Amino acid sequence: MDKIIIIAHGSPKKEINNLDSMVEDLAIVLGKKVEDIKYAYLKYGSPSVDEAITKCVEEGAKRIIIHPFFLSSGSHVSFDIPKIIENIKKLYPQLEVLSTNPLGKSKKLVYVIKDLIEENLERIS
Repeated sequence: MDKIIIIAHGSPKKEINNLDSMVEDLAIVLGKKVEDIKYAYLKYGSPSVDEAITKCVEEGAKRIIIHPFFLSSGSHVSFDIPKIIENIKKLYPQLEVLSTNPLGKSKKLVYVIKDLIEENLERIS
């Protein structure tokens, strides 16, 4: 069974840590159950990455796909998340762990930005 964990930075402002609806939308787009997609925060939010991983394992995950919800390959993407993956593999050697590129590496992001600009322009027209 595959599980997906979306990892974001997190904020001390709890109202900003709101990935719930995005995860629900992603489940629909992927044709998955909402329970198969988790989110976690590196800092300032709950659940933590360790909590999300533990939950996935408890639910019978055979593979976890980690998506860093970041725009670039800064220190969290380049160092912190790979270290987390290394630790997961040590704790759960039977578990396959994959990681996607951060959002900013996708050429499709320019189309999202384009759509947002066009939506804004339509509102003021």
